[in-house]
Amino acid sequence: MQEVKLYFQKKNGFYTKEAFKTLRSNIEFCGDDVKVIAVTSCMAHEGKSSVAMELAKSFAEAGNMTLLIDADMRKSVLIGRYKTGAVKYGLSHCLIGRNQFTDSVCETDIPKLYVLFSGPVPPNPSELLGSRKFVEMLDDMRKSFTYIIVDTPPLGSVIDAAVVARSCDGTLLVIENNAISYRFAQKVKEQLDKTGSRVLGVVLNKINMSVKGYYGHYGKYYGRYYGKYYGKYYGEYGDESQEKQEKEEQLHIKLQKEFYEQQKREAKEKKEQERKEKRQRRKQKIKHIAIESGKYVLAAAAAVLLVGGLLFGGLETAKAMGKRSLLNTADSRRPELMSAIGNSELTKEEEMRWQDGWVKYQDTIYQYNQDILTFLIMGIDKNSDAAEVKEGTDGGQADALFLAAMNPKDGSIKIIGINRNTMTDIDIYNGEGAYITTTQAQIAVQHGFGNGMEKSCEYQKQAVQRLFYNLPIHGYAAVNMSAVPTINDALGGIDVTVMEDLTKIDKNLVEGSRIHLSGESAFWYVKYRDTDVFGSADRRLERQRQYLIGFIDTAQQEISSNLSVVLDLYNAVSPQMVTDISLDEAAYLASLLPGYRFDEKDFYLMEGETVMGEEFEEFYPDEDALYKLILDVFYEKVE
Repeated sequence: MQEVKLYFQKKNGFYTKEAFKTLRSNIEFCGDDVKVIAVTSCMAHEGKSSVAMELAKSFAEAGNMTLLIDADMRKSVLIGRYKTGAVKYGLSHCLIGRNQFTDSVCETDIPKLYVLFSGPVPPNPSELLGSRKFVEMLDDMRKSFTYIIVDTPPLGSVIDAAVVARSCDGTLLVIENNAISYRFAQKVKEQLDKTGSRVLGVVLNKINMSVKGYYGHYGKYYGRYYGKYYGKYYGEYGDESQEKQEKEEQLHIKLQKEFYEQQKREAKEKKEQERKEKRQRRKQKIKHIAIESGKYVLAAAAAVLLVGGLLFGGLETAKAMGKRSLLNTADSRRPELMSAIGNSELTKEEEMRWQDGWVKYQDTIYQYNQDILTFLIMGIDKNSDAAEVKEGTDGGQADALFLAAMNPKDGSIKIIGINRNTMTDIDIYNGEGAYITTTQAQIAVQHGFGNGMEKSCEYQKQAVQRLFYNLPIHGYAAVNMSAVPTINDALGGIDVTVMEDLTKIDKNLVEGSRIHLSGESAFWYVKYRDTDVFGSADRRLERQRQYLIGFIDTAQQEISSNLSVVLDLYNAVSPQMVTDISLDEAAYLASLLPGYRFDEKDFYLMEGETVMGEEFEEFYPDEDALYKLILDVFYEKVE
């Protein structure tokens, strides 16, 4: 047996120690049959290896013979993070039959804690972990150790964790706070369920317990209170009455809940402050450009078309700055799709050449197109100019939602229409803008919880990103619906064949008739729906799709023959628009547009089912179709 001294970079504080004691106790309560536990995560850098080590250490400190197995053979961090001195043998040596595990296990300087490090990286880790040799080795280890903790690779990146989980008594899923979407976590859990592994629970990791401000002060109180509680009362716990125990437990839960909610509010406020500072820097940069060029009128030339985020105007300097700014705007580098979707398991050859971020679907491998620029276009249910309102629920609902993707590799613009009734996770805020909770509701209502301006748009953007597996979104434009008649008439009107009878609201809108929409007729055609008729939002989305296709076609023709149309559109929309697309970004986009094309087949609507909820209609997207749509629009095949 080898010997090794573990090196811990910092000593655990009160919160961490208590958290792992609680985690250890919860696992013990899972039953005597839970002895071999796999630890995995959705993505890399969520802290699963640290959780595995601390959990194993906690079991050992409680007097249990404990073994930690480093099964993350592709990219181990344990051997470099915790050990000092040389380790000659590891897990890979055992699985190829070169050594027995008794010779490869390391005795550590922590009593009763042993570690089996990963060893050299093999060419076929999945096959080794899924072999009979691994199962037999675990069976032998059960005879020597009370608990065995197995650190596995992220299940959202490679399949190794699912392979290991089949041989374990249960699995822990580690999730980084505010880093992984609910939908992505659900997909990972479903993958574990398919293996038959028992999911013991989720560890929420990387919660900041020491941020300055009110909740930082509260956190100190929280620590002092519980330190005092356990130090003074724990020894007398068995003598307390049941009523007193229940009161103490309720107070514990209340304090914990208040602390967590305050923490989330502080995090939201910090993020909002960062956004404000970023917008201020952008304004200063734009002002500087305008002064240097002597062209303050440039702002009037940066027109925004309602669809696709098509912005025009700019200087050469602004173009270069705009490109850098747009590419750095998105919140993440790629969507959080699982590596292997459905039954598309990786072959041995694919495993050897696999790269982080690749996705396999129906025997085809895809990678995210980093060059795509994605914009969220919102039509807000407001009949006035854009103006800030008191936070609460008066920000206006996003009755029209479209994602526009500009792909420079094939020169295409693709648009995805999102049903306003789509059920997804949205964040709830109170009248002071403080976060309350996250719940599932119609995606359109998310915009209403903000201030009707940038904050509402940011909330809506986050909800759409979550729906699309944290898809990067590079900019947004929100236009109040009351601007439709003005924008429509600025192009001279749009020709459509009326798709449904709307004569109860406008006598000109006769089903099946071919008409030239102008003024209020255009407004009612894209805005109106009879809420007493089931599926009215679905049919209105079809009308909006039809109108926008005609709008884009007309706009392209008009602009190609008369560039002043750009100014007309900008003047029409700007009083009723909120956007985070800066002047330099607009200039860059304008330089791209002449080489882009848009076709009716490039306009997609999400597939799914509309059902009647307790009070309102609810649209549930087809998850498989949504996966396929994301791959078709935002990914490219790996040759």
